[in-house]
Amino acid sequence: MSDYKYTETQTRKVISSYGGVESIIETPKGALKIEPFDKWPFFRAIQDGKIQPEEFVINDNRLLKRLQTQKGFPKLKEFLRIPPNHAHPQNKSIPVNSLETISSTYFPEWFYCNNCERFKNIHEWWREWKRIIQKHRGQANKSDFIPPKCPYCYDKVKENQKKSGKWNRFYYDLEQVRFVMTAPTGEIRDFPWERWNKATKEFSENQDDSTDKKKSGIHFDWENLCCDNPDLKYFKSQKYSDLAGIRIECKNCGAKNTLSGFFGTRVRVPKKNDIYFKPVLRTSNSCYYPILVSSIYLPTKREIDIEDQKAIKDWNEEGEDLDFIFKALKKKYPIEKIKNFINGNIEGEFEPEIEYRLKEFDFITEPSREKYPKAESDDHNLVFKREKLTQLSKYGINNLTAIKRLKITTVQTAYSRQEPIDSDQFLNDEKSENNIEAKYTSKWANQTKYLPAIESFGEGIFLSLEEEKINKWLNASNRNEKFKDRIKQLFENSKNSDLTSVQKKFKDENHLSRFVLIHTLSHILIKELEFLCGYPATSLNERLFIDENQMAGVLIYTVAGAEGSYGGLVSQASEKNFNRILDSALYRAEDCASDPICYNTEDGQGVGGLNMAACYSCSLLPENSCEEFNSFLDRSLLIDDEYGFFK
Repeated sequence: MSDYKYTETQTRKVISSYGGVESIIETPKGALKIEPFDKWPFFRAIQDGKIQPEEFVINDNRLLKRLQTQKGFPKLKEFLRIPPNHAHPQNKSIPVNSLETISSTYFPEWFYCNNCERFKNIHEWWREWKRIIQKHRGQANKSDFIPPKCPYCYDKVKENQKKSGKWNRFYYDLEQVRFVMTAPTGEIRDFPWERWNKATKEFSENQDDSTDKKKSGIHFDWENLCCDNPDLKYFKSQKYSDLAGIRIECKNCGAKNTLSGFFGTRVRVPKKNDIYFKPVLRTSNSCYYPILVSSIYLPTKREIDIEDQKAIKDWNEEGEDLDFIFKALKKKYPIEKIKNFINGNIEGEFEPEIEYRLKEFDFITEPSREKYPKAESDDHNLVFKREKLTQLSKYGINNLTAIKRLKITTVQTAYSRQEPIDSDQFLNDEKSENNIEAKYTSKWANQTKYLPAIESFGEGIFLSLEEEKINKWLNASNRNEKFKDRIKQLFENSKNSDLTSVQKKFKDENHLSRFVLIHTLSHILIKELEFLCGYPATSLNERLFIDENQMAGVLIYTVAGAEGSYGGLVSQASEKNFNRILDSALYRAEDCASDPICYNTEDGQGVGGLNMAACYSCSLLPENSCEEFNSFLDRSLLIDDEYGFFK
């Protein structure tokens, strides 16, 4: 819900790999920025007691425990499902329940008219619209101004109507500017367009490093505008297609400036100390990076809440016995858990992502658990069946499991701009070497009692490779000079990356080799499922289980609501069907439209040179399908005649 108007959007756009609190989403009514969740009507209604949070609670005790740390969210009580945001069936312009909505505002706030070329902030546009509407037909309604319309063109049409006597209700919708500014602190704001036409492009070698001239070569006059009554125009040249063809000009004083060199600027806004803002496209990936934590549901008992921990400590200090505390808490927790807490086995220490996933990996691959659920589960949020393998063993695959029902919980904890921050880095309160800061999603920061989340139900195929065969492959491959050179180059590229999370990702080259092997296998299987089964790659996701010596697996899954029939993915998890898919995937991986250039790359390709033999013709996937931003891929590790795992 934007200011004074409602628009329906999918909840999976609110929390996703590219969306979340303070992200910009494109809608038919314009580009909107989602507000911090403490401003949502939904969370305000919960605070005021108008909505009972219990009906929106997502139960995932394991994930809740992981986030309830002193460095994380010590007061966290529950995950709350993003409200449904349904439009009314008879009137799509209003929600079914106005309390069960999120809130957003127009951003960027600068709009221009393609007809008269005027260029103003939305607040100025609204003032003019209100004046013109009052002139022609009385009181102006703000909801009629969404999407924003040009009052000057409307006024001209109405005046011509009076002269001609012909009725006309024609509007010129305004268009939002494509550019915004972001800072490493996580802030985002409009570019200072009102000062751009007077900005001077200057470079001086003798300038002090702290000045914005030295930093950007652009000088803004923050004291004065171009004239006493600026009337800006946004001209787009028919001759030039680049930024030099866009000109900001004041109609009154004639001060003008093109956008040539625009992306090279760094803007230091007054009262922001030494924070430099960088202009970017509003649709740029670097504009927003959500910090998400996801979890496969595993059946676990609820951990002790923060308030209950304090109560237990108080009762224990007052000399109350264990039985009293157990009953006082209304038998909410097993008595053994309370006993362990009193004895000092306090939970709440930081758990790295790799250890968290190891529990999921162990649960699925546990030899005694070939089928699940059994009697201990009532909700059936994890249902799987392991295949008995004969043919696939020759490929080194030791586990193929059809996950018939799967629940994945995804929680947004924070976000960053310009560069992503690893969730482990954020939860462990590690500072970025590049001065990139995470921003919390509400005014309560890490003291919040609730976090917004989504739960997705789906199905998937889990597979893992045999450790012994991976180790034999590594030992043999490390004697091959071509293999060693490729992995060494990729390892050096990761160490020289600007991203701290990438620099620290791999402990050694063997660790990197394992990761690239499994990750590339995951990608070619997803692409093959698209070719053979009709599942669009955008509907499939990967969850990687890879470490130095224990995990070597991947879960390929889809969730309800995605394209493709439900049950279609699991039907491919039989050994016969999967063998056919794997054979075809490996065969297809040998032929890339960009070969021989793609296959024989030596310095790395892709962002930061973090791929070897991998491009969109052979191995890359849509961004929402890949956990690693399409990095650390090399199909030669699978198929090369000398060192390929499946050679």
